[in-house]
Amino acid sequence: MSSDNKKSQKKLSLEKKIIRLLTKTPQFLPDIFRELKARKKKDYKIIQKAVKNLEQKRYIVSDKKGMFSVVSFQGKIRGKILMSSRGYGFVEKENNTGDCDIFIPAKFINGALDGDTVEVRIIKEDPNIRKRAGKGPVGIVDKIVERKKTSFVGELIVKRKGFYLRPLNRKIPDDIPIIDGDFEHLKRGDWLKAEIIYSGKGKISCKFIKKIGKVGNLEDDIDAIVAEYNLQPPYTEKLKDYAESIEPLKIKREDLTDLFCVTIDPHDAKDFDDAVSVNSGENENEVILGVHIADVSAWITHGSRLDKEAWKRSFTAYIPGRTLPMLPENLTAEISLRSDRDYCHAHSVLITVNQFSGKIIKYRRVHSKIKISNRLTFKEVEKYIRDGNNSEWSRELSEHIRIMCNLYRKMREYREAEEKFLNLETTETRVLRDEKGEITGLEKKKQGEADCLIEEFMLAANSVVAKEFVNRKLPGIYRVHPEPDASKLEEFSSFINKVFNLSTGDLTLGRKNCQKFLKSIKGTKYEEIITSFFLRAMNRALYTEKPALHYGLGKGLYLHFTSPIRRYPDLLVHQQLLLKEYNKELIDSENVKKIASECTEQEKNNDEAFFAANDRLKLHYLQSLLSKNEIELYEGIVSTVNAGGMLVDIPAIGLSSYIPVENIGGSYSKRYGRLVSERRGTEYKPGDFIYLQLEKIDFIKGTAIFNPVQY
Repeated sequence: MSSDNKKSQKKLSLEKKIIRLLTKTPQFLPDIFRELKARKKKDYKIIQKAVKNLEQKRYIVSDKKGMFSVVSFQGKIRGKILMSSRGYGFVEKENNTGDCDIFIPAKFINGALDGDTVEVRIIKEDPNIRKRAGKGPVGIVDKIVERKKTSFVGELIVKRKGFYLRPLNRKIPDDIPIIDGDFEHLKRGDWLKAEIIYSGKGKISCKFIKKIGKVGNLEDDIDAIVAEYNLQPPYTEKLKDYAESIEPLKIKREDLTDLFCVTIDPHDAKDFDDAVSVNSGENENEVILGVHIADVSAWITHGSRLDKEAWKRSFTAYIPGRTLPMLPENLTAEISLRSDRDYCHAHSVLITVNQFSGKIIKYRRVHSKIKISNRLTFKEVEKYIRDGNNSEWSRELSEHIRIMCNLYRKMREYREAEEKFLNLETTETRVLRDEKGEITGLEKKKQGEADCLIEEFMLAANSVVAKEFVNRKLPGIYRVHPEPDASKLEEFSSFINKVFNLSTGDLTLGRKNCQKFLKSIKGTKYEEIITSFFLRAMNRALYTEKPALHYGLGKGLYLHFTSPIRRYPDLLVHQQLLLKEYNKELIDSENVKKIASECTEQEKNNDEAFFAANDRLKLHYLQSLLSKNEIELYEGIVSTVNAGGMLVDIPAIGLSSYIPVENIGGSYSKRYGRLVSERRGTEYKPGDFIYLQLEKIDFIKGTAIFNPVQY
């Protein structure tokens, strides 16, 4: 055997020994030296080189403290990686069987970006990494199978090494070097769109495509968000003209114009895709609830030109001050259930309910003609519920709303007892803009009884139609909310106990315990912030071709039927029912599965675009206060602390702010989960309520800078 072969064999033998050693337990480098009985300087160098070589091959990994662990050799796991703004990620396994997602620490991402399909290998049990992850298993990205992103939007910045783009999307944590493009007319602080260039070593660079606008300019910021999330542009005049020419299908309709139908929507609604009615049933115990939905499928048939456009968009995208509709606005104005018409085309679900118990007895579904008696707003109905009357309403209208209120309450009580749904009263802080696009203020909206009334009636219609799909074995899109991971609920319980000194009970035992805990915090000053943390512990709802549990609602069968103007899954449900009624070929299961998957992805994308735009506009709103010297104090709650500072949630504006210790004043150190200043005799810990004052807006980093008010 040649000397080279002998060296190679020795090297392999040493590497095997190191792997065998680390398979038993993670080790620091000095421990490896000791276990392998290294005594000479030469031995140390050989072992150190072997360890480095194994790291490069991704056979072993080290944590921040320098402890080495072996990576599993039991095959690779494929899945989609979901990144956080802090640089770490989670991989959702393909064909998930309910196992935990795989946590990927930031140093083991190896160039993967949010949404990429990757192959990972599991790291041998490492308690230090597991503690940081909060859940297991822990893995390392071994290979990127398929890239999701081909481009991104960022802000042009200049460093010593050249031009970089700072990504707008915080799930891309690093500044990316620009290696190609014409910079002649570009300036620092410009929003640019760039093509991503991937190297074979997991490194990323980019090539400039086009300029979007200036960072900090309100409309340019929104344009940048629309470009980053690839939202579909408004409909062209050509497509609008085409939409104008569409005539509805001639469908046999039941005349329901004698029903007293009302729409209840936000005050600024333009499309009206649902109306409700109540009338007497067959006996005094029964009432017939009518849920009437705009019959969009009569205009948009599956496979048609506008159907393809609607599928491409999947949803109406709501960006504050800029709405990008799923269907052309001139067509939806024609389809909408409007009060200024002799009658409207609807798809009606007539549900017989026991008005004393709230139990649904039976239902029937028909294509109909209805007359809208009144267009109401949520604020009007909320005022009526609060005051018990409305002097501007007719006696007939007041009586119908009174019956609806009583009915919705009984139905909700019945569902709460039978289905044990999670009663989550969420609060949303939105930026308000006028017709000129100017920011006029913030609106903090909490779900009221008027919202609950419409929600309850829509839930009933969606549920009975879901049962019909299953009973008739029709391929359909179902709305599913997977049961939360036990580990996430345990983390939430531990956090709430530590921060708020509250016991949640064992939430992993089921919805009943979750329901009990949520009731216990109702009306407390912690309710809003704890509810937001609870929602983060939940899985995201999705669309699937197979019926399954909706955990939040407590329903085993559920789909979306009630908003076909703004949601494509609802439109497909209407189309499928129409095809069945006329004995036409149904949309097959494979196509339904594909549409469900794409709609899930697009819904998530639209939501992220909305939150990004809403948060950006909040910065503009706060900047306007600073420019007017309107100084306000904000109450915040400390959610986490570390040696560098603390993260504070500010419920009044729906933002979080990281406050470094140097901004607090004095010298602070972290002890026992608190920031403590011995000289000042003060401390900050999670759960503390503190007052903050806005200092400045950093549009470059996309953050608002707050400082604690010193007394």
